[in-house]
Amino acid sequence: MNLLHKPLALSIALVHSGLALAQEQQDTDTTLAANTLEEVTVTATKRETNLMETPISITAFSQEKLDREGLTNIKDMAQMVPNMEISMDSSQTAPVVAMRGVRSTNITELGDPSVGLHLDGIYSPRPQGAMALMFDVERVEAMRGPQGTLFGRNSTVGNVNIISKRPDFNEFDASVGVEAGRWNHQQTRGTVNLPVSDTFAVRASFMQETRDSYLNGYYDPNQWDVRYLPEEIQNAPVYTGADEDRSLRQRERWGSGEVQELVKADPADFYNNSDQYAFRVSALWEPSESLSWMLTYEQFQDDSAGGTDTMNCDMADKRIKKDWDGNYVDADGNISATPVKGLLGCESVYGPGADDYTVAVSVPGFLDLSIDSVRSNLSWDVSEEIALVYNAGWAEQVRSQHSDQDRGITGWDMSIFFRDATFTSQSHELQLQSTGSGPLQWIAGAFYFEEDNNMQGGWINSGNNADYWNQPARTLKSQAFFTQGTYALTDQLNLTLGLRYTEDSKQDVGGRNMTCNGDTINPQTGERCFPAWDRDAYNQLPTDYFDDPAIYTAVSDNQTEGSWDFTNYRIGLDYILNDDLMVFGYVANGFKSGGIGDVFVQYEQDPSTAEYLTDANGDRVIKQRHQNTYDPEIVTTYELGTKGTFLDGSLNLMATLFYSDYEDMQAASARGIFPFYVEERDEQTGELTGEITTETQTVFQTENIGRAAIKGFEVEFDWAPIENGRFDGYVTWLDTEITSDFVYHWGFATTDLFEVDHGTATNPENDALKVNLKGNDLAASPKLTAKLNYTHTFRFNNGFALVPHVSYYWRDKSYHTFHNVDKHYEVFATETPDAFSDVRPAFHSVNTTLKLEAPDNQWNVEAFAYNVTDERQTYWAGGGDGLIKGPVSMPRFYGLRANYNF
Repeated sequence: MNLLHKPLALSIALVHSGLALAQEQQDTDTTLAANTLEEVTVTATKRETNLMETPISITAFSQEKLDREGLTNIKDMAQMVPNMEISMDSSQTAPVVAMRGVRSTNITELGDPSVGLHLDGIYSPRPQGAMALMFDVERVEAMRGPQGTLFGRNSTVGNVNIISKRPDFNEFDASVGVEAGRWNHQQTRGTVNLPVSDTFAVRASFMQETRDSYLNGYYDPNQWDVRYLPEEIQNAPVYTGADEDRSLRQRERWGSGEVQELVKADPADFYNNSDQYAFRVSALWEPSESLSWMLTYEQFQDDSAGGTDTMNCDMADKRIKKDWDGNYVDADGNISATPVKGLLGCESVYGPGADDYTVAVSVPGFLDLSIDSVRSNLSWDVSEEIALVYNAGWAEQVRSQHSDQDRGITGWDMSIFFRDATFTSQSHELQLQSTGSGPLQWIAGAFYFEEDNNMQGGWINSGNNADYWNQPARTLKSQAFFTQGTYALTDQLNLTLGLRYTEDSKQDVGGRNMTCNGDTINPQTGERCFPAWDRDAYNQLPTDYFDDPAIYTAVSDNQTEGSWDFTNYRIGLDYILNDDLMVFGYVANGFKSGGIGDVFVQYEQDPSTAEYLTDANGDRVIKQRHQNTYDPEIVTTYELGTKGTFLDGSLNLMATLFYSDYEDMQAASARGIFPFYVEERDEQTGELTGEITTETQTVFQTENIGRAAIKGFEVEFDWAPIENGRFDGYVTWLDTEITSDFVYHWGFATTDLFEVDHGTATNPENDALKVNLKGNDLAASPKLTAKLNYTHTFRFNNGFALVPHVSYYWRDKSYHTFHNVDKHYEVFATETPDAFSDVRPAFHSVNTTLKLEAPDNQWNVEAFAYNVTDERQTYWAGGGDGLIKGPVSMPRFYGLRANYNF
């Protein structure tokens, strides 16, 4: 039997066995009848409305559905929401969220997300906030399309609002849950609701999770930087196996000589493990029917090893190995007249048996990520017609991290680190809302947001140099005024108008780019800051040596600022055909703020010696300052939709057709900005040779790249065709295209595709490497996706229930990036351009659960299996190396969970 059919066959068998066991079922008034679907309440318009009567494309799901799908944070939600895609950037521990083809790949402190994240209606600015655990929630609302008039900041194409459960005055309530699964997975969670009085209640909840890594991880003492490895690993036995079984990194050990065994890592503390917890305490006070105040404190802590990228073995096997001069080489390192494939594959790099889940590092993963937040929600009915709402929030995120960046794939040993990088934000929103029953319902308000960031971190090229990012005061301020109203033109036709004016400003005060290399001096010792090309001396350095900004020399300052203003609008009509059917349409725009970037300085040099020219004071002569400031991006969307209830109330159907004009797209990538001269070093000894070559200053920056058209169709359904049986899911179609001329200096695997050296590849003045990407698809934009869930509830005379569930997800192929490599094969010099394809293959997955519920659901036990058919997908890697590496999806995961309600 095909693996795909096994979970379906299992569920069918469960259904038939349950029918055989259930001789009699409970009366239909205690079960879900075939002609009734429960009403879902949402707050997408900042007031409570019925989901099926809300003229917005919105998906809402409860904690029960999150648990059933095994979702614990935003990054796992992609398959739940139509036209939503989520990948990971391992180096920043940050999800990259795309919706309807629009995403932001700048996940640094300078970037803003394209999909706004809100917690209890309060904006969360840093993408790492999406990693926080979702637990004890009332519901999660995912809104698609511009939401700027009501939700403000950066809700360009959508918004996700996580709404936690409120304390309850009525009764004491408590629950506890445990979960165990593959890779030593252990999870506990619990809640307590305490009604202190008729007007005051407290609710506390927590969640804790640990899991071993699902990677096949090794520590490699043959790599350059072994300072972080325990002594027993540094002194691992000499390798004695067959020469052809040695890994590539062993064969190319720095300084040659004997090579050592790779050491199997403990999966408990290796990359892609889990070690996190969170808790929340909420207090609700309602002294009268007109006044309500909820105050919430929440803390999240991640002590895992962080994530890492692995090799895409299919891609790597197609690569051709070359030497430093660009010559083809064979397995022995000798020059070959013809290209030889496979020498850069997983087994060549890591050894026999290696696959997409194999990784060898010399820097163990370390992550200390904490998020503390306080949220206040105050509501006061000033009169029978008007309510005042004040939402305020404060959050602080602190992250320290060390992670291996080359993972043994390249000859360069690289790592990245962050040292107590702190991001503090506060937001305030004051609203006036109508509460009467008249034909006009309106909301008006003011919004203020401020973020203060102190980002300390760096990048280490272990053989040559280290860079430090000292950004003590990067600030963002945003203020806005907004209003939106809906007027009943007739009993059936409603007009909605919305407007928001926003002013944003960003500033860097005291920020500096700093470097430590063989030419700079450590002020603390008076000696060279970096022992370039001296492995023994390098590994005598303390593990925290590069964490200290005092050892670095400043090469440029980043003091810059920018400001922007924008007006959002929304014009919509909705028409109620009858009690069960409505149609709606709107035009609205959304914007993502402009931004600032690092400042880089080019100095005058003597091209014959690479020496820097100085003025009368001995200071270097500045040739140019490169300052990156970019404009806002704008998405204008035209949408036509319908929501209806059919088949005697057993089917809810929502369909949406949309077109978006995407202007001034922001794209973040590494690009060359100016050339400079350097004296070459001998590849083996690192000694200067006297030869002068040209290199390019390459920076990671965001720029506005042009215009795109986005068309799409979404259908969501919820259907109870039989008593206790429930189908739900969606089908989507999406078409994206860059419609403006986008002449781009190619920055994706350039050295390999064009077969040029690094200096030539990154030189911005080289017009031969410029390509027009007009007509390309946007990234993360599959043409078709589909999700189908089926749940059946078998209820028995004794009050027990058996609930099998199965879900199937399928996604069409698309692209990881906007480069669309396969559309430009004719411009490349390499004989194997397909080895650098950025096509993301089609993907499908099957999840299934089986739950046993006790009477009144006092307790339940549920078995689960996710990714039943053990499918694999590689996510966006964020770099320009042709996707040879990237985060890899979790293999088949299974386990058991239990809950008890007091």
